Amino acid sequence: MTVPMMRSQPDAPAVESRFLAAERYRAAVAEVPEVLELAAEACQAPMAALKVIGGGSAHFAATLGIQTVVDVPQSMSLCDIVSSAANTMVIDDASRDPRLSTHPLVRGTEHVRFLGAAPLHHEGQIVGALCVFDDAPRRRNTEATVRLLSRIARRIDAETGLRHMLTHRAFPVAADQDDVVSAISHEIRTPLATIRGNLELLTDTPGAIAPGFERRVDAITRNAERLCRTVDNLLRAVNHQVHEPVGDRHLTDFAGVVRASVAQVTERTDQLRLDLPEAPVWITADPRLLEVAIGHLLSNAFCFGGPDKPVIVTLDSYPQPTLTIRDHGPGLPESELATLGAPFARGEVAQRDEMPGLGLGLSISRRIVEAQGGGLRLESRPGAGVTARIILPGTHLL
Repeated sequence: MTVPMMRSQPDAPAVESRFLAAERYRAAVAEVPEVLELAAEACQAPMAALKVIGGGSAHFAATLGIQTVVDVPQSMSLCDIVSSAANTMVIDDASRDPRLSTHPLVRGTEHVRFLGAAPLHHEGQIVGALCVFDDAPRRRNTEATVRLLSRIARRIDAETGLRHMLTHRAFPVAADQDDVVSAISHEIRTPLATIRGNLELLTDTPGAIAPGFERRVDAITRNAERLCRTVDNLLRAVNHQVHEPVGDRHLTDFAGVVRASVAQVTERTDQLRLDLPEAPVWITADPRLLEVAIGHLLSNAFCFGGPDKPVIVTLDSYPQPTLTIRDHGPGLPESELATLGAPFARGEVAQRDEMPGLGLGLSISRRIVEAQGGGLRLESRPGAGVTARIILPGTHLL
């Protein structure tokens, strides 16, 4: 394989700019490593890595199937090799490539031979590489590897850029947050439609899915459908009578709405303590919008309550229908609790630990509940978790 010509050495300001962009990329990439499984399976490679430059070295931001996790000088890293090529590349046998023959992945226990690498971009700079590896040389399917890696890397760049923007850049005060939510939701729907269409094509084509990968496809399909429902509900919440998301209000059982909301978080049932009355609790509300509001509160409770702490959900019918969701996390100081629920507001811990979320869930929940004629109350103190209460007007049947 032809070795690409090396570029001239960049000047110091360009190097500094690239390092700063890489640092911001690394800070925003927290949730992206999940795609390594997708990259490895798509390229039929047993190992994968996401590498980002910084401080004169190339660092492993995430790995899959790799034991030799050693930072290497940037000058001999895949990041710089890919940057020089300025494109996705494949190397049939790295042990025969002078740029990589001494690389720890090639000389170490992994015995990497075949590799594919796609550049990762941020703020106009190549800041890293998405890589797949195999311990055997290969000279087949290289075009498919290049195509798939390039598409996955572009997706990582887009998601990481969006996450960085939402986490670190303040929106103008005069901006209509509903427009922001709507725009983001529409942007998510576009790739989702493509994912669902291709999944349907795969599942409807005999032999398209290799034996042993059926469960993976089922998981992708299940989560794509769940994400579609979430986006649809979000769009409905901000687009249906934008300032008053009343929706289609009708007589409904509050307990049934809670059960439907809980069903969306079935993977966390080991933490859930559910106490619902056997008799219906009648309210007049839009059940789908109410599910959105409850779903956000449950997600927050699981996220901030801790992986092993219980989340207690109770529903009382007297004196008013009241749903209480309580976590057992570290809680919040009164000063922070006062700002919770404002659009794009995130707590200090969430920002410091770069936890997932845009700071919109509580804002949307509060607006939905108030449009149904009720109220959302939040209570907390340090060390005692957070308690959220949805209080709605009761409906008495004659």
